[in-house]
Amino acid sequence: MIKILVPLNFSDYSLNALNFALTLAEEFPAEISVLHCFTDYISLEETEQDTESQGYTPLLTREEIKQKDAETQEKLQQLISHKVQKMSSLQEKNIRLIYRFEYGYPEDIIPKISNEEIYDVVIMGTKTKGETIKEALGSVTSDVIQRVTAPVLAVPAHSVIDLKKHGKVLFLLELNERDYISLHSLIRLISPFHTEINAVLFCPTRADKNDIRKMDQLRSYCDTTYRHFNINFDIITGKNYVKSIEEYLVDNPSDLVAMTRRKRTLLKKLFSPSIIRQLLFSTDIPLLVFHS
Repeated sequence: MIKILVPLNFSDYSLNALNFALTLAEEFPAEISVLHCFTDYISLEETEQDTESQGYTPLLTREEIKQKDAETQEKLQQLISHKVQKMSSLQEKNIRLIYRFEYGYPEDIIPKISNEEIYDVVIMGTKTKGETIKEALGSVTSDVIQRVTAPVLAVPAHSVIDLKKHGKVLFLLELNERDYISLHSLIRLISPFHTEINAVLFCPTRADKNDIRKMDQLRSYCDTTYRHFNINFDIITGKNYVKSIEEYLVDNPSDLVAMTRRKRTLLKKLFSPSIIRQLLFSTDIPLLVFHS
């Protein structure tokens, strides 16, 4: 059984992520946990502390938040009931759909639950590309990716999944031992589908002999281990990683981009945006990120 966690804040893009998860899970015995994080109590406590020192006035009283709490829980329950009623016979057979209501900030609650209860994938909705402000400041999705051990699938607002279409996945290589683990996790998630994988290595100039040797080893491993999967290997070059990937996607359209999260030093975190964050806000293709 595949365990899927879907954070939901009732926005269009988070509802789209839930629909994406339901469609994806048609091919698996799966348990989908829909998680809503209620933050108003924490916000009130923080505002009350500021009130004592700076004279701020809370936007909602405790009674109003208590009422909103009950209304939100009822809204979540009704949504799940509606989704269950609309399930196809195949979905009813394969999917167990449940909901969870937790108190706290999503960037704290999602990693805690995901890491403690060992989910196979966290599927999160994102808005659209070009959100320059959020790209600079970060987002809940990018924060979660940094803190969870499960793969995170970031689904842009208008992305849909077509199970009848022969799909393509762009898998971005690092040419280290983590590629083998991430590739195994990827194939586990896409195993029911007729999917072609393009495993691509980026080099600023050209691949050296060591890169070519490691790629040949990985290709040989895949030919032996994943004989029923069509896995192609390629090398691309360019001055800019993200731009080179975008150019590759123009010539080789893909339904999913998969990669392993790179570990970064504190200095790099402070002065340069991560590759993952750049990809999150520069493409409308779902991005699957594996833990490093």
